[in-house]
Amino acid sequence: MKKLPRPFYFVFAIPLLGCALLGATIFGGQALSETKEGFEIQRAIAKTMPSASASMVELANLEEVRVGYGICGTYRVADSDKGFKSFFYDTAKHQIVLDVNSRQFTSNCGLAAFC
Repeated sequence: MKKLPRPFYFVFAIPLLGCALLGATIFGGQALSETKEGFEIQRAIAKTMPSASASMVELANLEEVRVGYGICGTYRVADSDKGFKSFFYDTAKHQIVLDVNSRQFTSNCGLAAFC
């Protein structure tokens, strides 16, 4: 069996492997960040409800606003008979806004996107 020449490894194989590792690091970090952010939102919503835990909060229709400084979406509590409700999460201040009539919610999310 013939071995490949050494320049092949330096010119093709090593740079390809480096690019694959760099891509995996970047995209893997983003996926972990989004998961962490979703859990922070679930925990913030659960804090506002006396009998709910973060695992009971289901999120849907998440959308980044304000160039990533806010997230709009809908949520519902697992044991609730009610449907989904809208929320706004300020990622810079780590604040949750559940009141859809508040100025902060309407200026960032707009009701038409979730109703």
